[in-house]
Amino acid sequence: MPNLTLPPPAAAAALDEGQVLGVWRLLKPLPDGEQAHAGQWYSAHHALATEQKAAVLVLDRSDLGAGVMLRYADQVGDLAKLLNPHIAVPSDSGVTPDAHPYLIIEGEHGEPLLPQLHTLDLRERIELLVQLCEALRFAHQQSWLLAELDPAMIWLGPEGGVRLMGLGLARIPDPTDPFDRGISLGASPAFVAPERRAGAPPSLASEVYGLGAFARGLVCGWEVTPKGLAPLRGSAADQWPTLKEAQRLKLDALLRSAMADSPELRMRGAEGMADELREWLALSPERKVARPAPEAVTAEPARRPLSGWRRWLWLGAAAGLVLLAMAARLSNQAPAAATAAPTASPAQS
Repeated sequence: MPNLTLPPPAAAAALDEGQVLGVWRLLKPLPDGEQAHAGQWYSAHHALATEQKAAVLVLDRSDLGAGVMLRYADQVGDLAKLLNPHIAVPSDSGVTPDAHPYLIIEGEHGEPLLPQLHTLDLRERIELLVQLCEALRFAHQQSWLLAELDPAMIWLGPEGGVRLMGLGLARIPDPTDPFDRGISLGASPAFVAPERRAGAPPSLASEVYGLGAFARGLVCGWEVTPKGLAPLRGSAADQWPTLKEAQRLKLDALLRSAMADSPELRMRGAEGMADELREWLALSPERKVARPAPEAVTAEPARRPLSGWRRWLWLGAAAGLVLLAMAARLSNQAPAAATAAPTASPAQS
């Protein structure tokens, strides 16, 4: 990886609308709902083909920012193979005129989720979590995992689905290689698993912890700390008092399991978390059943034709009744015939 020397560290200052970065022209800064993260997001379009859109992350001017830019420039070919509608990865990078590294993620990706969270009900939030977990299932199959989760990297796509701006993705490390690490943007502290804080490499278990912290924020709400956003502790019923008891118990248990201090007590990967979230969704109907119109209640219901097996069942039952009636009639006629036979014998003599 080549060396890159930058001027003294500095936070990314707001760039003007219309500023050109390579072939891209900035449109507007995007609020992401975070307090402490690596840079500022912008929407952008191609300077020549304006119908081509992109998201731009301008990083803080620091050795970390430079290392991250070079890392993704080096891995752009491998990341491009992550073809999934819920994952977006950098496709280009560069340095602004005032020496701030930046990353380009081509395409229309919507906007960061947190500022739009108030428009979503609980079920919609859980469905987005399922989509995120399924996107990570796909990433695992390609030997990638979400090493570090920053809420600013989770977006709501233009079609309403989740979009993981995959800047926290890293190759699943070789557990036998203590130096198998990658320079990354760094996760918000509240989303870092205890074993990662102790120096352990990223793993599927540490990924679950970050997902659990994010899920807790979506369900229970957030608090602003000096180190950034952190999910509130408590019960799901604190924010959603109309939850049924079975829903509340299941959701609270799921959140506790995902954020267990010990990796062995967490569910098995994002795949296991997706399965448990689906079980929770099954406890709640997708939509309320519409009440029938008053006239439909009082009107006599229309008779529907019987299905095939019911029709044959009724025909069989009717035939059985006919046979029973004939048998009873024959049995009644037999004694009468027997008593009539002796009275006819004197006439014959």
